[in-house]
Amino acid sequence: MKVLLWKPGVYDSTRGELPTIGLAILATSIIEAGHSVTIADHHFYPPAEDQIETAFIELLKEQKPDLLGISAVSHEWTMSRVQAAINAAHEMGIPIWVGGPHAVAFWDILEQDKRISKVVIGEADGRFQTILDSEDKVLRLGRSEVFNEPTFSAMLNSENLADYPLFVSRGCHYNCTFCAATKVFGSRWRGRALDDAFWDELDRITVNHPKCKMISIIDDAFTQDLDHAKNFLKEYIRRQYPYQVSVFNVRADYIDEEFLDLLKQTGVETLAVGIESGDPEVFRLLRKGEKLETIATAVRMIQKAGIVPWLNMVIGLPGDSIEAHRRSVDWILQFDQPRIVQWLIFTPFRGTPAYDYFVECGDLEDGYIPSIQSRYEKLPDNGMFDSTEFSSEAKSLAQMEAFLKCRTPILILSDENVRRLCKKHDMWDLYEDWRANAPIREFLETTVPNKIAKGQESMDPEEYKKLMAQFEDGGEFKNDGELPTDHFVYKGANP
Repeated sequence: MKVLLWKPGVYDSTRGELPTIGLAILATSIIEAGHSVTIADHHFYPPAEDQIETAFIELLKEQKPDLLGISAVSHEWTMSRVQAAINAAHEMGIPIWVGGPHAVAFWDILEQDKRISKVVIGEADGRFQTILDSEDKVLRLGRSEVFNEPTFSAMLNSENLADYPLFVSRGCHYNCTFCAATKVFGSRWRGRALDDAFWDELDRITVNHPKCKMISIIDDAFTQDLDHAKNFLKEYIRRQYPYQVSVFNVRADYIDEEFLDLLKQTGVETLAVGIESGDPEVFRLLRKGEKLETIATAVRMIQKAGIVPWLNMVIGLPGDSIEAHRRSVDWILQFDQPRIVQWLIFTPFRGTPAYDYFVECGDLEDGYIPSIQSRYEKLPDNGMFDSTEFSSEAKSLAQMEAFLKCRTPILILSDENVRRLCKKHDMWDLYEDWRANAPIREFLETTVPNKIAKGQESMDPEEYKKLMAQFEDGGEFKNDGELPTDHFVYKGANP
């Protein structure tokens, strides 16, 4: 069989750099079963903007696969270009399998879709033949007992891979009310054996992906077994791998000074901590199994270790309101700089208690699919949905207010809209304080060009120069080695 796997791709902070590991793991199983496979990961390597509507359909006609597998989040599934591609594959008589978060949340709706051959829920490691042989349309595979090494070399443009995603473990034994992770990866934590096969995978990165500079640990609960995490880091350091390490997130109650020191030795610069809310009642409803006081201690411990804490906060969770949100902001402001604070508006995942909460309140109809969070130049976000306690407009303004109070520089990319909203909603004093004190120039000089080059943001050179000129005494943008024009024309390349 000739198999084509596809990730449609969305705009987020990993677009243009981090490949989809689930498809690469499935590719390993396909190859082991004796078939050929190609991965078109349009999240990792997106087509040029003017080709995005037709690029995959053209690839489909060129490849003429015997099977199409799609991994999608729900927002991807709703895209017109994705539906057009599915229709094209169906008209060509190609069986279509669907997996990923959308399959987990909306399997019952997909089951009724006559274009879809199989809906696959669970981990695909070593199971391609099982899926192929099954006569069931909806397969609940559950958790695999093995960890397949991903075959990223099956991915188109794999030679550009610069950031290697790595599972050191899967699953999380907590069941936070808002979290999709346990729905996708299960509530049983499973650590990988740190054996020869594991280290052989890392050894092969140099050969298979010579441009790789980063290893991203994408575990949902990397430190669930702190000794296991430390053993990985110690051996990683001993083997002197050349790649800087990043860790997507940790629980605040599962770190210590030794762990942070090991992270520092591997080049970790920021460490994300899921807090969600600093309001005591909203936090209690999350059922995270930890205390706000514990998180505060951990944040200061991370800062002391010389690592910048990345604090993930969510607006609009069950029980949240404008008053509770402002208590949450005040709680965050106790932490000195440097720190990064990400304020996201709650995106409910079907099947979680938090999703059910809003359905039971009458704020959502079951089957609701949320939109994706905006790109930075479109902040603040649209608020997702109205709830009894927190309207969508209030959530949107609360997000802007939080970014202003935390002096987060990303708002400069939507400065005109932010100024308009601040004038309209009596936040001009906040705006002036933010403008005077946020590290905006540093953000424009170091972060924005990198995001544009990866296709995560769009801005033409003249617009960029005008923004920079606002932070220059002389008015005109001047910089040693001014960024070349082609940095701002995204062509689907991962530089």
